[in-house]
Amino acid sequence: MLIRHFHFLKAVFLHSMTAVGGPQAHLAMMLKTFVRQTPYVTEDELMEYNAFCQLLPGASSTQTLTLIGYKRGGVPLAVLTLIIWILPACTLMGAFSFLLHYIDQKAIKHDVFKFIAPMAAGFLLFACFTAFPLAIKIQSPG
Repeated sequence: MLIRHFHFLKAVFLHSMTAVGGPQAHLAMMLKTFVRQTPYVTEDELMEYNAFCQLLPGASSTQTLTLIGYKRGGVPLAVLTLIIWILPACTLMGAFSFLLHYIDQKAIKHDVFKFIAPMAAGFLLFACFTAFPLAIKIQSPG
C-alpha cells in the first residue's frame, strides 16, 4: 500500500534534509519540489493548503506537508510523512544537545558560524523570488 508512495516519501526526506530558513523558504522549496519537479499538487492547491494551515496554530510548513501526504494517501501516509519530515531535525538537535555539553567552548572557533547570516539571506531571497508571482496578482483596470 505505502510502497507506491515511495517516490513521494523520498521527496519528503530529501526536502526535510535541505529545507531550512523558516516557513517562507519552505513554501518556495515546496513549490520547487512538490509542484515543479514532481507534480504531486498544483500551485493553486499548495497555496490553498498553505493559507489554510496559516490559520491553524503550530508550524505551518509541517502542517502543509502533512496535508499533502494526507491528500495523496490518507491518514497512514500523512503520519509517515510527518515522521519523515521531523526525523532529521529531531535527530540533529538531539545529537547537538548531548554533544555540545562535551565540547570545550575554547575548541569552537568564532568563525564557524560566519556563513549562517548570508545563507539565511539567500534562502529568504530565493523564497521571495519564487513565491512573489503566486502571491501578487496584478489585474489591469477595466
